[in-house]
Amino acid sequence: MVAIGRLVDIGSDHAAAARLHSRGTRLAQAKLAEVEAGVVGMDGGSGSFDTEAGWSWTVEAQPQGPPNLYAVTVKVSFDDRGRPFEVTLSQLVLDPAKMGSAAQAEKPTEADVQAAETNAEGM
Repeated sequence: MVAIGRLVDIGSDHAAAARLHSRGTRLAQAKLAEVEAGVVGMDGGSGSFDTEAGWSWTVEAQPQGPPNLYAVTVKVSFDDRGRPFEVTLSQLVLDPAKMGSAAQAEKPTEADVQAAETNAEGM
């Protein structure tokens, strides 16, 4: 009976760890999406989640070779009854603040259109 009780405890611990890992991964993906959308800047930051009590996050961005390209690392952590738990995701991200938008695009001039057509015919 003691062995069965111990197996149940181990199973419960593994289930709790799986729940934490799943929740942490979703939170890290959501924070990474905020970085990609420009809600969280490339200067990094940290904080806690408004809707997830006990969870905190940090974002670090390191510039890479090409302009406006950053290696972004998101760490999400939780204190599980005195045991720290952390999920880390990393991804290359173009800085959305420097990418521009379609609203900023200018309509091409007639000369630009004709030049493009001429180049396309010559190929």
